[in-house]
Amino acid sequence: MKKMIIAGVALLASTSVFAEKIGFVNSQEAFMKYSKTKIVHENLSKEQERVENQIKQKEVVLQKSQLELQSKGDKLTDKEKQAFQKQVEEFQKFVRDSQTKLSKEEYNRMQEIDATMTKAIDAVAKTGKYDYIFEAAAIKYGGSDITAEVIKEMEKTK
Repeated sequence: MKKMIIAGVALLASTSVFAEKIGFVNSQEAFMKYSKTKIVHENLSKEQERVENQIKQKEVVLQKSQLELQSKGDKLTDKEKQAFQKQVEEFQKFVRDSQTKLSKEEYNRMQEIDATMTKAIDAVAKTGKYDYIFEAAAIKYGGSDITAEVIKEMEKTK
C-alpha cells in the first residue's frame, strides 16, 4: 500500500515538474493591429500614389512625342526614331526602378515590424514563463492566447 501511494505521489510530482506552459499568438492579428503597421501602409500608399503620378506625367510626355513623330509621317528621320526609342527605354527603366524601389521599401518596413513582433513575443514568453509559443493556427486545443499581450508589448517599443 505504501509503495502504491509513493508511486502515485511520484507520478503526480513528475507530471507537474515536467508540465510545460504553452502559448500561442495570432501573428497576423498582431501584425495588423500594431499601430505602426497602419502608418507604414499609409506612407507606402502615399509614395505609390506619388510614383504613379510621375509615371502618368512621363507617359503623357511620351504620348505627345509619339503623336508628333506620327504626324511627320515619311519625313521622320532615323535620328528622331532613335531619340524616341531612347525616351521609351528611359520610361520603361523609370517604371521598373520605381516598382523595385517601392517593393524594397515595403519589404524593409515589414521586416522591421516582424522583428518588433519577434522581440515582443520573446518578452511575453519570458515574462509569462512560457516554454513554447506557437502560431495560433497550429493549435487545435489548449494553450494560452497571448496575442493581446504581444500587441501591447509591440506598442511599447514605438
